[in-house]
Amino acid sequence: MDEVLMLHGGGAGMVSFLARVTGIDATAMVRLRQLTDGSDGQAPVVDVFATTPFEVVAARRLQGVISRDGAVVGADTMLEALNATEFAAASSDSPIELNLGRPRDPSWPGALPPATGFKLIDNLPVDVARHLSDEGQKLARQFSGPMGPPQSLMNQKVITASSEDVSVEIPMRMIFACTNLGLIPNFAAPMDVPRHLRISGLGRWVRLDAAFGSVYHSNRLSLF
Repeated sequence: MDEVLMLHGGGAGMVSFLARVTGIDATAMVRLRQLTDGSDGQAPVVDVFATTPFEVVAARRLQGVISRDGAVVGADTMLEALNATEFAAASSDSPIELNLGRPRDPSWPGALPPATGFKLIDNLPVDVARHLSDEGQKLARQFSGPMGPPQSLMNQKVITASSEDVSVEIPMRMIFACTNLGLIPNFAAPMDVPRHLRISGLGRWVRLDAAFGSVYHSNRLSLF
């Protein structure tokens, strides 16, 4: 059976996110996790995780209810479903039904990061992230081969953040994902939009929270 999403809100932001995701990788997959079900009186929340060619997973939230927790569908299919509806009119009182097509669970490369438990370690100014990305892009143009940027550049640790009992390293691939997916605000964004990225860690996972989404990376050898 096809997967179905009852959209309550957040459609515009999700369209922007998925347009970036599919613009970088037309074959990207998304996996949907029901974070809250609305039983607390608040709008139900779904985390939408997307694969990326940077070997990190990116995520953005919307308000809604998914037919099956953990469902995997094509990012392009979800984007088409959103663009085919009046998603701006979706609300808790009048959700919009989106048909996301057939499940694609075998295409997802591994486990999702934990839903809770991440510890905030530090904040990274957006200007620093942009500078790192610009410098990385220069090196990528200089040293890239037929397979793209060298893995040594993508794996280069550009930020180390520590707290009392947690220390994490941010590789260049996470910075590239944040900037290329448009997760950090540009100079024209309203001043109330956060101008920093939050660095958090939990076990083998490190997370960067930006204004318009999050990026997760596992410090194991595999993607997830």
